[in-house]
Amino acid sequence: MRSLIITTLFWAVMAVSGAQGLQAGAAANKITPTKPVYLAGYAPNRLNTGGVHDDIWARAVVVQVGQERLAIVVCDLLGLLRDDVQKIRQQVKSVPQNRVLVLCTHVHSAPDTIGLWGPTPTQSGRDNEYVNFVIETVAKTIDEAASKLQPATVGFAKTNVEGVAYNYRIKEVLDTEAAVMQFRSKADGKVIATLTNFACHPEVLNNDQLTADFCHWYYQTVESKVGGVAIFANGALGGMISPAANPDPNVPKGRDWARAERYGTTIAAKALEAIATARFTDAVQLEHREATYTVPMENEGFKLALAAGVIPSGASLSGERLTTESHLIRLGDAVMFTMPGEVLPNIGILLKRLLAPYGDPVFLFGLANDELGYILSLEDYYLDLYSYERSMSIGSEIGPAMVQAARQMMAQLTARRPTDAATAQSGQSEVDQALNDYLKRFRADRAGTFKATYRLVLDGAGEYYLRIAEGKASISKEGNPSEATVTIKAKAEVFLAIVNGKRDPLDAYNTGELQIEGDIGIAQYLLFVFE
Repeated sequence: MRSLIITTLFWAVMAVSGAQGLQAGAAANKITPTKPVYLAGYAPNRLNTGGVHDDIWARAVVVQVGQERLAIVVCDLLGLLRDDVQKIRQQVKSVPQNRVLVLCTHVHSAPDTIGLWGPTPTQSGRDNEYVNFVIETVAKTIDEAASKLQPATVGFAKTNVEGVAYNYRIKEVLDTEAAVMQFRSKADGKVIATLTNFACHPEVLNNDQLTADFCHWYYQTVESKVGGVAIFANGALGGMISPAANPDPNVPKGRDWARAERYGTTIAAKALEAIATARFTDAVQLEHREATYTVPMENEGFKLALAAGVIPSGASLSGERLTTESHLIRLGDAVMFTMPGEVLPNIGILLKRLLAPYGDPVFLFGLANDELGYILSLEDYYLDLYSYERSMSIGSEIGPAMVQAARQMMAQLTARRPTDAATAQSGQSEVDQALNDYLKRFRADRAGTFKATYRLVLDGAGEYYLRIAEGKASISKEGNPSEATVTIKAKAEVFLAIVNGKRDPLDAYNTGELQIEGDIGIAQYLLFVFE
């Protein structure tokens, strides 16, 4: 089935010698409406009669390596449909259309650009005049950023941001990692732009005022501290990664401005702390892949909304099949992947693990170039736990299709792993080296008090014992089968492909190449505690 989902796959490669140099430019323009609008998110009929608390923005950075350009723009909106993104691309004069990435922060206190949050379920909340204003402003912002291109350096970093996000479905499945990229002028070292990628719904606030929510304070903090244009790109925030609640019952829900400020300044402070020690360089390459794929529209509620004109129907929808896209970009040491909606965190964790051999840090851009609602794995889609997410998803095939697109694009990149010569020089076997590298991906913050011993029986390499206890992980060839919580059996080459992100463990399990003796849930927990 999955092989039929991808209808078109365009491989557009941008690989440029670092000797040709890096340029970057950034710009930001307000997309604040000038009249009351219906606010997206939460319940319908939420008119912003309370006015504007703070402006919402389109914030862009344009990167050029040699003659190739890439634009990343983020809007303080719940989301934009792909047909509107295509209109933005058509108006951009400075960057090729398929090199323009349009993201949204997914804020729940901004205008309804989809249509689902109007005065009644059968009346659209989308103001087409406002949407046209957004399209024009976003395109103008990209061109303005391109007009400011200058020789630049780039640095990358990652950090953990604790206490901001919470998973209201399964609290243990939470990715607290923030990835940061910053561009600086090569001439004077001044900051051009700082982009932080972190997963959390911007929905601290829920009232009749328009606001960018915690993103507003992120922008303020970054720009006041280091200058340049601050950009916030959301990640795998679906099902249901939202702001951690305020335990104080006396603070009115939806009006906790102090908490929104605290979360925004916390994300900013952690990002700036991490990027301050990054290595900056202009010797980078830029590589780009694009996958276009088509999936069925299964959601009956969405079908009715489309038929009634509540959601606009455009060229991306043909009959009951919808076309969307994902992009894979490698810039220097970092790798970026775009996701056309609200991806659940377990898929996000899987994608980071798959992408890890190709770049560090990994940037997962959610709400990118489309808004298809929640994106679930096939295994999660029909669970009662995710009944709400299912009601706000286009269907069961979008998750598998997106992951398959990622795999096909990754197959065109060269993995960045130690060479065979380096491995031989260290005196370690390939499996030993892979396991030692695997240990570096251990997340003690996710493991907590979890304790287990994994017996790894690898045909062609022998037995290993992976022990997790007291927030630590270790590998040894010494052990007794009786102490194993779970035994995992595979050929050494299959195991290597899995830990290096080239093989899906679920696929290997389904084909019998990976065998598990014991609790399969404990075996799957490895995907969570190791990046």
